[in-house]
Amino acid sequence: MTGGIAETRVEPAPFGIRLAWRALAADEDRRDVAHALLASMLAPADPGSVRVTRQCPACGSSAHGAPVARLLNATASTSTADATRPPDPLISISYAPGLVAVGVAPAGALALGIDVELDSPSTRARVAEALGSARPPRTRETRGAVAAWTRLEAVAKARRAGLRGAYADASFTMLGDGTWRADPSPAGADDPAQALTLHGADRRITPTPNGASAILSLACAPRRPSTQSASPTTGSSGRASA
Repeated sequence: MTGGIAETRVEPAPFGIRLAWRALAADEDRRDVAHALLASMLAPADPGSVRVTRQCPACGSSAHGAPVARLLNATASTSTADATRPPDPLISISYAPGLVAVGVAPAGALALGIDVELDSPSTRARVAEALGSARPPRTRETRGAVAAWTRLEAVAKARRAGLRGAYADASFTMLGDGTWRADPSPAGADDPAQALTLHGADRRITPTPNGASAILSLACAPRRPSTQSASPTTGSSGRASA
């Protein structure tokens, strides 16, 4: 952190996803910071052209719901049938205490979800309980519980489903390159989002020097099966490890 302003990290991630994150100052609004991060990624030359909105599919509220980014320059046409207008980019936002993270999917991706949690003793205990552990696991197992939770959240966001559905249906396969796959939900016959095979990865990030680390998970459905290798790197700079 320099002069009271947290350093922003913007990095490429597996499957063509771009990630950005930074710590929040006490007086900052986390949603404003998230929107600014996305604008700088989507239109660095003209961040003011990016609008991020939400609308809850259940109640219609704009106060919550999955975020949608619109590039004003790309939507200048008044014709709703303009087939030349590029599709809106897929984005995802996640918050943890004092931290905001955002993700942008590559062009053509069908789904994206990210989730971040501090890897702290209190988070480990909370997610272990939420995941159904009878008692707090030992240190190594509890650290794994944080990643298990962020994977579930990332998949739930990518599938636009609540965690209840993710708990019931998520099936993960850990792959040799350090990434994972979430197989289609049994409910996929009635919901195309549930029928997607999602590819994911976990990262350990350190938002501030000498600060607490966090686990950041991403889930994405590329247009075509990805053949990218995504071996995590390690280091306290927040580059990646899991």
